[in-house]
Amino acid sequence: MKSSHRAQVLIMEDEPLVALELQILLEDMGHQVCAVVDTEADAVREADATLPDLVIADIQLRQGNGVRAMERIAGRREVPVIFVSGNHTFTPNPQIRTARFIAKPFRVENLRKAVADIIAGTG
Repeated sequence: MKSSHRAQVLIMEDEPLVALELQILLEDMGHQVCAVVDTEADAVREADATLPDLVIADIQLRQGNGVRAMERIAGRREVPVIFVSGNHTFTPNPQIRTARFIAKPFRVENLRKAVADIIAGTG
């Protein structure tokens, strides 16, 4: 992806305030949030419908989890993911193009840099 690219971003987050913060941050960066979901099933459905360029995913969702959702999505098409989670024992799955893991509570500048690197193709 080129740095001038306006990315379509799917957010998987079960905490409404965190989801809103992520959406505002991504839109401030010039990207479009194509969907905000809080369940594994909705994540897979929306990824199929919207074909995001990037996914920001929590590991634990209201129903299911972000890792399983990304495994299902990766089985259809490759899309980079930034896991943002309070689960500090996370181990990336080799089937998933895990671009980054950012621990909650996250620093806004860390997320901005991770997104910018991925969109620019350096992350």
